[in-house]
Amino acid sequence: MKRFCILISFFAPLFTTACSEETDLRSKAEHYERLAVEAILTNREDRPQRVVLTKTVPYFGETSPIGIQGALVTVSDGEEDVRFADKGAGVYEAPEGYHGEQGKDYHLTIALQDGTVYDADASMPHDGFRIDAIDYAFAGDKKMGLDSLWTLAIWGEDMETTDYYYITAGVNGEFYPFEMAEVTDDIYFSGNTINGFPITTLTQYSSTRELYGDCAKYLEEGDVVTVEAMTLSRDYYDYLMAILLNGAFSAIPLFSPQPANCPTNIKGGDGNVVGYFAACPVVSSSVTIDDPFRPYYREASQE
Repeated sequence: MKRFCILISFFAPLFTTACSEETDLRSKAEHYERLAVEAILTNREDRPQRVVLTKTVPYFGETSPIGIQGALVTVSDGEEDVRFADKGAGVYEAPEGYHGEQGKDYHLTIALQDGTVYDADASMPHDGFRIDAIDYAFAGDKKMGLDSLWTLAIWGEDMETTDYYYITAGVNGEFYPFEMAEVTDDIYFSGNTINGFPITTLTQYSSTRELYGDCAKYLEEGDVVTVEAMTLSRDYYDYLMAILLNGAFSAIPLFSPQPANCPTNIKGGDGNVVGYFAACPVVSSSVTIDDPFRPYYREASQE
């Protein structure tokens, strides 16, 4: 799934020895700029809630997206309007401690300095499953800096409803970026008790650590590994799958370059906008590494 192809068709004109014509091929995106919105509201009180606003760049452009400053960003639950402070570089952050609540509806409003207004609605679903515990098992090369793989398993319970998830793993509080996370449904354990299901992996290469930092470090005794899962609405799941299929998970930050044909729930600005506003509950569990090379040992009853 983590691949994309670019199909370019060339219609060749007839050439003669009498004349030649130089053709300048340019990407339309070089002249068409959009607002890119990254806005995920979670129920985690211990984490900052952020909205990131940037300008899209040409598909073949080599520049990074430019953050949009000076916007008025608010989130409302129908009872309270919360303003997100401009932290610079296109990042807007809610007051400390602010978080979403499961079952509530939220409305995002973005007013740019030029008077253009964008808005979106999102409802936070209830947790799709419960994680009681996680464990790890070594499954790769033991040599430092080379290919090393750990499988991460979970114990818990999935709800009877069909649910969708964004699942990522972290080491010592540093989490894998978008392109190394997983977007999935609950087809393998829907409505059942989960006993040691291998939900994701940690893969370490020296090159990935250079790119992503300690989330891709070689596991050592004392490291704390965390599995985190966000329950997604079906619409947000479809959006993330569209990005994945467009190959945009290979780009950090998101929308650099801009993926094509992805849905959005952001309205306004004559449609000159990409991105999504989502409200997602988060569940997580952690385990401390005691022996990086051991197999699973946790029983289903352990927490």
